[in-house]
Amino acid sequence: MLPRRRPLALAIATLLSAGAVVIAAAAGEPRSTQTAQSVPSSPARLVQMQHHFLQVTLIHEAIIRGDLPSVREPALTLARLPIPPDTPARTAPFAAAIGQAAGRAAEAADLAAAASATTVMLRQCGECHRAAGVLPAPSRTLRPDVGGIVGHMLEHQRAVDDLLQGLVIPSATEWRQGAERLKAAPLRPDQYPPDPRLTSELKRTDARVHQIADRAANAADAPARAAVYSDLLTTCAQCHGLHRQIWGPDRKR
Repeated sequence: MLPRRRPLALAIATLLSAGAVVIAAAAGEPRSTQTAQSVPSSPARLVQMQHHFLQVTLIHEAIIRGDLPSVREPALTLARLPIPPDTPARTAPFAAAIGQAAGRAAEAADLAAAASATTVMLRQCGECHRAAGVLPAPSRTLRPDVGGIVGHMLEHQRAVDDLLQGLVIPSATEWRQGAERLKAAPLRPDQYPPDPRLTSELKRTDARVHQIADRAANAADAPARAAVYSDLLTTCAQCHGLHRQIWGPDRKR
């Protein structure tokens, strides 16, 4: 149901191309959230970061699709990545925590466990950026404005992208924007797919998404936001799994 997703990869590419030094105001955050001096970068570590976060993106996309088997390979790759030897002491613990969470994602028995481990990774990304004194500029993906269920899901995707960047940058502004987007009006009865077998479950899922939006709006710190995002990922995955070929793990991507 949703187009292919690359917001996290775009955000990381923006960070890398800027030499890992980005102005805090680009994300609408006060400069006081940064450390006094950014961690110096090295070409080898930037290449490692790019590969590191590519795997996080692949894991994240697989969960969104409801595709648990596709989580394992990138999660194992990420779990086995060594910490670059020139990694500063104040950021090394975050890289280690990401690897440990990737190991849990690889062994996850269900999508909820995989979503929880992935959200830990995303939160650690944001904490690492904060500790390093860098702040990626948020990426923007243009999406068409259409009606019906497709338009409704595109608006959900915009919201998820904003919430994701709120965790990864990290940015309270991006997070609040995502929470507001997620509060979009629920689907009307005539906007549901014609298959009556899906309608009742879709109604329940849509209602749950809007409940999560209320929680997101009230989540004031990183742990609370991570818990909300984990529930949102799981809900997206469960909904997409209702129709494997069109929305879920068997669709072409």
